[in-house]
Amino acid sequence: MAEDAGLTREVDRLLARLAEGADLRETLQEVLDVISRASGCESAGIRWRAGEDYPYYVTRGFGRDFVVIEGPLCVRDAASLILRHPNGTPQLACMCGAVLQGKTEPARPYFTSGGSFWTNGTTRLLGSGQLRGTAIQPRAYCNAVGYESVALIPLWCGGITHGLLQLNSRAPGRFTEELLERHEELARRIAQAAADRLEQASSQHS
Repeated sequence: MAEDAGLTREVDRLLARLAEGADLRETLQEVLDVISRASGCESAGIRWRAGEDYPYYVTRGFGRDFVVIEGPLCVRDAASLILRHPNGTPQLACMCGAVLQGKTEPARPYFTSGGSFWTNGTTRLLGSGQLRGTAIQPRAYCNAVGYESVALIPLWCGGITHGLLQLNSRAPGRFTEELLERHEELARRIAQAAADRLEQASSQHS
């Protein structure tokens, strides 16, 4: 528990810089590095909304090819036009899209009541058939490049999902329900601080 409190204090210390005008990207990179090391996950990323998509804003440990291939989430047709749901919102791919658009089902073992996705074995999950009968069509690229433990945690505040925190490890068994709950709280702090910093920057330029 002391270790958890130490992580929270370190993240809060870094996020406090944003209220003083610190660079958002540099600060979130430091936050991501701290969380990644504490979780034991060698790869991590923060997606943040840009237009209608949610590209990676900062990453750690993912190769360039991974970021290029996995970065865009909007599903497009043969003419590169964004496919949309009946309500006009863009269709977002893979499990990242499901988390970002709130299409999670807490009754399923790989989702939390806080809207996160997690698994300690992507190979086992993809082969189990548990995703059949759902609207989720995983691209399965994380599994293809060897990641077994994956967590996708929404960056939510003020009723808006601004992005997500992603933690990946090639080692199975990295996560527990308690760990996900702690990271969901960190994600809320990150989302609030980042949203406030962007609003501050916008008001300064208006």
